[in-house]
Amino acid sequence: MITVADIIALPAFSRIRLLAPIPHAGSRPVHNVGIMDVSPEYDGYNVYVPGEFIVTNLGFANGDSNEADTALIAMMTRGVSAIAIKTVYNPPITDRARKASEEFGVPVYIYDGAYHEMVAYQALDLIRRDEQESNKSEAIDELLAGRDGKAVRRAMYDIAGATGSSVRCVAIATTATEGKGADDFSLHAALGALRQALPDFVRSHSDVDSVFACRYHGVLLLFVSYDARVLGANSKAAIKDLVASIGPLSCGFGDEVPLTDGDLTVRQALALLELARERGVASLEWFDAQSDAFTLAAKQDRLFVRTSATYLSRLRDYDSANDSELEATAEAFVNSLGDIKVAADELFQHPNTVRYRLRKIKALMGMPEVSDRELMVFLTLVFLGRENEGEGPVR
Repeated sequence: MITVADIIALPAFSRIRLLAPIPHAGSRPVHNVGIMDVSPEYDGYNVYVPGEFIVTNLGFANGDSNEADTALIAMMTRGVSAIAIKTVYNPPITDRARKASEEFGVPVYIYDGAYHEMVAYQALDLIRRDEQESNKSEAIDELLAGRDGKAVRRAMYDIAGATGSSVRCVAIATTATEGKGADDFSLHAALGALRQALPDFVRSHSDVDSVFACRYHGVLLLFVSYDARVLGANSKAAIKDLVASIGPLSCGFGDEVPLTDGDLTVRQALALLELARERGVASLEWFDAQSDAFTLAAKQDRLFVRTSATYLSRLRDYDSANDSELEATAEAFVNSLGDIKVAADELFQHPNTVRYRLRKIKALMGMPEVSDRELMVFLTLVFLGRENEGEGPVR
C-alpha cells in the first residue's frame, strides 16, 4: 500500500512542508493521483474521490486568497489523501485553509520541486510498482502456508530468484527518529536505497549467490542466497552494515537454512522483527531470542496453540464459574519456576492458598497425583502456546 509518506519522498519534491499539523499525515493511503487546475465552480470537484493525492499550483486563483481557500476546502471535503501545492505562484493561503486542514484531517503540503505533471507521473509509477510488489506479498503468504521442500525451493526462486544452496531472510521495518514519526520515513524510499546498494554487496562477497529485496505488507524482506560451494559462509555482519547504512531501521535476522527450508527463515525473520520492536533493540537473531524463541516457534504451530487453548479453557471456565484465580495462580507458579512462596508474594496470597489452588489445578488437568515440579513443567508448555490478545509470552 502506498502512503502519503511514500509520495512526498519522491524525487519530484525537493523541499516540502505541512501547512498545518495533521497527526499521522504520512500514513494516509494513496490509491491515485489527481491534478487540481480549475476552480470548484465547474463541477464541485465531484470527479475526485477519497484516496487521491492532489497536486496543484493554484494558478487558476490568480492570486485571490479567497478563491484559493475556497478551492482547497472544497477539495478537502472530497476526502482526498493529501493536497500538495507548488510554490510557483506564491500561493495566497490564509488561516481559513489551515483551520480547515486540521478540521477535515487532510494534510496540505507546500512544496518546491518539479511541476505537478512530473509529480503525477512519478506517483502513478510508484503505485503501479507497488501493485507488482503486492503480488510478491501474495507469493510469500503462499510460501508461509507450508509446503514440501521442492515446492518451497521453487517458491524461493519465483519470489527472490534464489538458486543457491542456502538462504537467509532479513525482515526490516522503519523506526521513528527524533522529531519525525515512523510513518514519515517512506518504506519505499528505504526499499529503493536498499536495492541500489545490493549489486555492490554481491560483488563484494564471493559466498553470496544472489540477493533480492521486496516489500511484504508493512515491512521489507531481504533474501540472501549462498553458493553451494561455500555453504555455511556467513556475511551476517556485512548485511547488518548494509541495512544500517540505509537509515533508522529495525531488523530480524532469520537463520541461514537450506533452500528447501526457506519458509522457516522467513518465519524467523518476521517473528524476530516483532520481538526487536517489543524489546526496543535495532536487530535480533534467533539465538538472541533465547526462551522467547520457543514461544515464537510454538505459536507458529496451530496444533500446539490449539492444545494450549484446550487446557487453558479448563482454568478459565472454572474461574468464570467460581470467581477464582486459577489461571493467574498457574501463571505466577510458572513465572516463579515452581517457587510457591515467590508465587504467593506475586499474588498477595498466603503460600497455603497457593498450595490449595495448585491441588485444584491438578484435578482440573486430570493429573491429581503429579508432583508440583511436574505440574510446573506441564503448565510451562501450556502457557508457551497461549495466544491471547494483549498478552505476551510467560517468562
